[in-house]
Amino acid sequence: MDALNPIRCLAGVDEAGLGPILGPLVVAGAALEGRAGVDPWLALEPFVTRKGPRDRQIQVADSKKVNQGPHGLRRLERTALCAWTVFWGRLPATAGEFLDQLGADVGRIRRCPWYSSLDLPLPLANDAGDVELAAHLLGRTMREASIAILHLCALPIEVEEFNATIAATDNKGATHLHHYVRVLADVLRRVSPGSTVLADRCGGRAHYRSALQKAFPDASVTRLREDAEISSYDVVRRDGPVRVTFATAGEERAFPTALASCLAKYVREVMVRVLNDWFAERIPGLARTAGYWVDGHRFLGDVAPLLEREALPRELLIRSR
Repeated sequence: MDALNPIRCLAGVDEAGLGPILGPLVVAGAALEGRAGVDPWLALEPFVTRKGPRDRQIQVADSKKVNQGPHGLRRLERTALCAWTVFWGRLPATAGEFLDQLGADVGRIRRCPWYSSLDLPLPLANDAGDVELAAHLLGRTMREASIAILHLCALPIEVEEFNATIAATDNKGATHLHHYVRVLADVLRRVSPGSTVLADRCGGRAHYRSALQKAFPDASVTRLREDAEISSYDVVRRDGPVRVTFATAGEERAFPTALASCLAKYVREVMVRVLNDWFAERIPGLARTAGYWVDGHRFLGDVAPLLEREALPRELLIRSR
């Protein structure tokens, strides 16, 4: 059992979409509570697995592994929506409802033309009844294991906001960390003293104390460990300490970090689908994109005449870095 994984209250933070040039960077958080010392991956077997799922299993793992292959989106969506449904009690009907309940600033997102309508029906790749049944089984399995979802959240940073932060920091790594800590702060507000939060490392960054102290000015931040794999701190609030750890391969070390990884990736998939739909409605035959460097530039060239005709700034669509 990984020493970072047993819970009383264990939370995780991860992101998706730092590399692409189109679509949002998404940072997500998840928090669980249960009996001290319980490993969620072991306690929720066999219905929940970290390996390739069989039959009706739910896979909670690094989103890159969950989302691979021809059925990747189906597996990823099943994981994200089952967790969402266990927490909120029903399946979200639309992308807008899904994002709103996760705490995203839907009003701000809608100001971008291709996100003005977030009425995309969910689920995308699964039958709604199958997801509802799987969520019911997940909820029952969690109750039997005395594990509960305490909090789920996601912060989509659209291109305009991403570029504004780049302009302010002149550094992509600092931009990444700035938004990462925003979600971390949200998670820490929800967890009790004595909790552990495990975040996936922000690239190769090893030092986080100053960023944590800036985010929590009323707390005392003590550095416990900083090395090639793990950076760990005690954030001591008025009500007590919370252990915050940034670790390489965080999704492999802690269940809620893996769940946050899947949630972040699914939010990005939903928003990129909405973006593609908006442009495809206006440009017949347009090839869709996942937003990465080469194909993202192809897509940008394909939609350039529309952007010019509609007087839409390229800076709303493509990241500056």
